[in-house]
Amino acid sequence: KSLLVLMLYICIRLHRLEHPLTRRDSLLKNEGMWRESFLVSFLVDARGGAMRGCRHSGIRVIIPPRKAPSPMRVTCRYLRKDKLNNPPPLMEGEALASRILELGPTGAKFLGPVIIEVPHFASLRGKERELIVMRCDNGTTWREHTLDANEEAVQEVLNESFEGEELKQLEDLQTCRITRIITVDFPQYIAVVSRIRQELHPIGPEGGVVSSSAVPQVQALFPPNALTKKIRVGLQAQPIAPETVSKLLGNRVAVSPIVTVEPRRRKFHKPITLTIPLPTAANKGMINQYSGDAPTLRLLCSITGGNSRAQWEDVTGSTPLTFVKDCVSFTTTVSARFWLMDCRHVANSGNMATELYKEISYVPFMA
Repeated sequence: KSLLVLMLYICIRLHRLEHPLTRRDSLLKNEGMWRESFLVSFLVDARGGAMRGCRHSGIRVIIPPRKAPSPMRVTCRYLRKDKLNNPPPLMEGEALASRILELGPTGAKFLGPVIIEVPHFASLRGKERELIVMRCDNGTTWREHTLDANEEAVQEVLNESFEGEELKQLEDLQTCRITRIITVDFPQYIAVVSRIRQELHPIGPEGGVVSSSAVPQVQALFPPNALTKKIRVGLQAQPIAPETVSKLLGNRVAVSPIVTVEPRRRKFHKPITLTIPLPTAANKGMINQYSGDAPTLRLLCSITGGNSRAQWEDVTGSTPLTFVKDCVSFTTTVSARFWLMDCRHVANSGNMATELYKEISYVPFMA
């Protein structure tokens, strides 16, 4: 009798151990790895899946079916910037929007695009700022990740791989606090960076025009043969709230948006023409009715590039200004940062610009 009781007890224990495993295996066969979570790593095979990091990391890796070339263990974890020997280089006005992401296996190539979701805490202020993705493949060199992850590209990846209930489970992709990254291989590190919105256009010897979406009046006109070969030209326009200027410098100072032509410190073969809106003061419109003679209006320039701090120099005396409606146009043969300032104390314009620029260079984050 005792032997029968012991055997019955063993059978019950085995059933309890096997039942959840059997049930989970059945789920995996029918549904893939949907809604599974992981700490640092997970296994993926031809069935694909959508895996979300636990411990509030918010990371999600979506690998569509038939995109993994073979079963592999995917690793995905956050790192602090100070843990890297070579963190991503950041320029003024740029900052990490989340912690750096370490991926593995490094260099793994997929049979099609996969999606990585990374939560961020950057405030984009409408169209003023944007997020870019930097990647590091060898632990040393960083470059911008170029695969576009707009909404259409994301939906194309999902629609060609998923259908029905599987697709419904991915409908929470759209949120302003998430950056979606599309890639066909795994770099060693990924960094999400907040910066001033930059319009990028290929410009060659034929010339062209680049306009800002953040401040539509800002534009750069490249005449034919200003460049001898085609390059990607960037144009940034950083608007500055008049309230910020009056709070820091008083009501007798007004500034225009800061306009930057990238890559900086580049010499053009022919002068390019920049157009910038005139300064406006808080709740007062323009300080002056500008004309050909506006001694209080100063054109400031900073040619420093890379990680160097901006050094503002008054170049009004050597740069003729042309007034067109509510804008100023001028020519330059060097790519740099430019800024219009209207102030009574002209001799102090450089110092005031440095003080104000330091204040507005802080990167905004969401609470």
